[in-house]
Amino acid sequence: MPCQNNRITHQPAKSRRTPLHPTAHPAQLHPTPSPTRHANTRVTTVPAMPLPTFTPSPSGDWSPNLPGLDRLRLHWVVLVQLVVTVLMVGMIWTVQVVHYDLFPLVGADSWDAYEHAHVDRIGKVLFGPWLIEGLCVLVLLLAHSKRLRIAAIISAFLMLFILIDTAAFSAPAHGVLLDRWDQQTYDELMIVNLIRAWLWTAKGAVAVWMMAEVMRVALRRGPNADTPMPS
Repeated sequence: MPCQNNRITHQPAKSRRTPLHPTAHPAQLHPTPSPTRHANTRVTTVPAMPLPTFTPSPSGDWSPNLPGLDRLRLHWVVLVQLVVTVLMVGMIWTVQVVHYDLFPLVGADSWDAYEHAHVDRIGKVLFGPWLIEGLCVLVLLLAHSKRLRIAAIISAFLMLFILIDTAAFSAPAHGVLLDRWDQQTYDELMIVNLIRAWLWTAKGAVAVWMMAEVMRVALRRGPNADTPMPS
């Protein structure tokens, strides 16, 4: 029986790897080996930095927990604001009715020395109470009581209008009067200072209302200091 030459063909073995999807992520094509964690390796967790909290105390009369203000009772701030505001109201009306009204009687010979002395001295008297008044308003803007915050916002706007009146009109008028006496400038100064006096009077009324509100809440709470302050 004739023998047939059987030729054996060796075919390469098929890969057992699962074919990847054409859209496979590069990380699937070249996987990164996971790091080996040693037995003595310790994982340190860094604590997060605490942020200022704005949670009121049970009594409700504390200012927010900000540095230096966390133990400041707001009713003392309201009282200080009332004192300095009433002081400023009295001074601004004294300047309007007494000082400014007597300017024409000074005389041309003494006017230059008088005006320089007036501006220098009145500025020193007004600066301290005005600064304390502004700081009190800033603290009261952070009050937990909604009524006090609203009143503080009104006070802040009144102070802003007073500052605008002073910087835009009153100070330039005094700048002219420091050089020479001018009747028109003096008349304008009387008008703008009258507006400023009424603005300060309105701010004084707000300060009185805030003090009355604090006293009303204190009387309502009585000896029970744990009763929350109404919003």
